[in-house]
Amino acid sequence: MDVAVELRSLAANRATGSLRIAGPGATGHILFRDGRICTVEHSASRPALGMRLVSGGALSLTHLGAALAAQQQHPHMRLGDVLVRMGMVQRQDVEAVAWGQLCDDVASMLRWSDAECTFTPAAEDSLPPAGPHVEDVLSAAADRVNQWQRVVRRIGGPDCVPSLCDDCLGARDTALRPTDWAVLCRVDGHRSLRSIADQAGFSLLEAASILEGLLAAGLVAVPETHLPPATARPAPWPPAEHHEPTTAPAPVPPPPATTPAADDEFDDPADLLRELSQLGGLNPSPHRRR
Repeated sequence: MDVAVELRSLAANRATGSLRIAGPGATGHILFRDGRICTVEHSASRPALGMRLVSGGALSLTHLGAALAAQQQHPHMRLGDVLVRMGMVQRQDVEAVAWGQLCDDVASMLRWSDAECTFTPAAEDSLPPAGPHVEDVLSAAADRVNQWQRVVRRIGGPDCVPSLCDDCLGARDTALRPTDWAVLCRVDGHRSLRSIADQAGFSLLEAASILEGLLAAGLVAVPETHLPPATARPAPWPPAEHHEPTTAPAPVPPPPATTPAADDEFDDPADLLRELSQLGGLNPSPHRRR
């Protein structure tokens, strides 16, 4: 079944309930309210919210550690809500990550050619508030697919292993954003793009786009790849995950906002300590490289 067709049909009928989408080795759940999307859940893991905010320069590792400690005392609260209540990040920063995750999840489901869709009606008062329109999500998901198809031709895909250029310490100044620095400091000639994205909290598309910019700036290099010609069938995006599929968690109502709350289930103190040990307590901030 065509997932996009099913989503548009539910939107046109102003459906309210839960759509279960079963794909090859993975499942997804999309909650609808009056034909609009409330939440999207995917059985594959998502980037950690905390590290994504750190890598984007919106949050320090110290503040992330404090928020995680506070969340342990209030386990019913989501990390994003804790960070906002403690005044460490703005609500729009959390919602921007949530929007990206939602579109990435839908983009993944759209490429399931033999998906099985099952819709179960539900009462409106049992569902979270209505979020974005289906067409807005489908348009953003399609943009992500097109962007991945362009980027993959330059860097070679999620398993490419970038390395620092020999002359990257030359006299030329290069302004680095926090996101650039988060990727660059993990480039060591051994980690794959997939590994760098996981450690920095980026989606594969985010990390690939950042790496493409570093490549254009002459700071990193990627192995030469034998990519298909432009007329050949492009690589699918998001690429297949390596981990085993897990049961999709029950949807958690987001805070009252137009964008569902970001998933933060993979942020924990152990991840924070591991990151600190790898980066020596580095707090990403704008840098200039000489």
